[in-house]
Amino acid sequence: MKKLLLLSLLVTNFCFAQTIEGDWYGELTIQTTKLPTVFHINKTETGFSATMDSPSQNAYAIPLDSVSFIQNKLTITQKAIQIIYEAELQPDTTFVGTFKQRGYSIPLTLSKKVVVTEAPKRPQTPEPPFLYSSEEVHFTNTIDNIKLSGTLTLPKGKEKFPAVILISGSGPQNRNEEILNHQPFWVIADYLTNHGIAVLRYDDRGTAASEGNFGAATTYNFIDDAQATINYLKTRPEIDSNKIGAIGHSEGGIIAPALASKNGVDYIVLLAGPGLRGDKILHQQRKKMEKMQGINALATAQREAIFQEVYEVILDTTLTAEKTKTQTQAIFKKHWGTMVSDTELEQINNQINTEWMKQFIRLDPTQFLTKVNCPVLALNGEKDVQVLAKENLTAITKSVKQSGAQITTKIYPNLNHLFQEAITGSVQEYGEIEQTIAPQVLKDITQWILEQAKN
Repeated sequence: MKKLLLLSLLVTNFCFAQTIEGDWYGELTIQTTKLPTVFHINKTETGFSATMDSPSQNAYAIPLDSVSFIQNKLTITQKAIQIIYEAELQPDTTFVGTFKQRGYSIPLTLSKKVVVTEAPKRPQTPEPPFLYSSEEVHFTNTIDNIKLSGTLTLPKGKEKFPAVILISGSGPQNRNEEILNHQPFWVIADYLTNHGIAVLRYDDRGTAASEGNFGAATTYNFIDDAQATINYLKTRPEIDSNKIGAIGHSEGGIIAPALASKNGVDYIVLLAGPGLRGDKILHQQRKKMEKMQGINALATAQREAIFQEVYEVILDTTLTAEKTKTQTQAIFKKHWGTMVSDTELEQINNQINTEWMKQFIRLDPTQFLTKVNCPVLALNGEKDVQVLAKENLTAITKSVKQSGAQITTKIYPNLNHLFQEAITGSVQEYGEIEQTIAPQVLKDITQWILEQAKN
């Protein structure tokens, strides 16, 4: 689950008399969702420096790659996540232009006028007083020698408690898996702890208070981080070391079975967990999203064929990283070279060739699911457009049955990838919905874990 906008930036090539220093405000409109966007531009000895905020996503001082301002034209780029903003300064001192990301173009006008937006309501976000104890904790992944930080919530009482760790989805996530002012992991932790289950949620490596380099990590590194979290829980005297489980959301739904395949946990809960190899997940996701956006089915099929060519290169693990990148670049150039600039082609190719993305495309969850040796609860939302419910739950069930482990599955009508009650299930809808997670999902997870703890 990645954030839409991320951008430290060095402003270069300032060749025009008009100054652009100051705060520039705008609003991206994606379907019916509005995302306030703020650029803070400061003058330096060599030109300008700036940062960007996306307040709705709780993202501030976002690093950019470059900005140029030549003959009234502003260009901002960010290679890693394929962002280009091109605009022209108008007589009324506004920038009117287009924000592009991964093939999509959105109008964006920037001005010095402050855009005031009301903070979205999030009624499920826990508020004090709390009926349990909460403790900041630190522990070490000894394989990579990095210190991770998190929050351990413990029910009241002197007995030993069953416990779970919460494992986030893709992208750098803090311990609350915060997105668009929603804090689903805090909501889950609060509910479970109030019902007698200890919970440890932690910041991803290189995020918030945890050490490490997130950008250089793959799913296999995150498995080691999760194992370090389990190892820490086993040292706590308040925890029943024979009743420790893992709840994984999205990519975390791959990591939880990986722990279970090595006898690392006593039960696992998969929330929108993938059951298919990464390339198949990406094809399904693209097809579903583009259909919802009204994109022509033929155009979607053509894009799928292009990306399948690219994925076949990445799936060939005999190639060096350099050869893989060269060959995927050639495929994009062959198909899109006359329609997309070299800069945009390079951005697309860089994104597909990150170590995380290559490993995700190659990663088949069945290697873990067929080896789990503990009970499994797998839940999906019917309206999930990121990890399609029926296709992935079918694959998960088939794999787990091969292991001989017990599995319980459920598809919730009208719930999306975040398990919110949704209308369309689209990513753009996440921020509009006040609900963070449907209450029935919280009840079902809690009841199932307590049943496992009795055994």
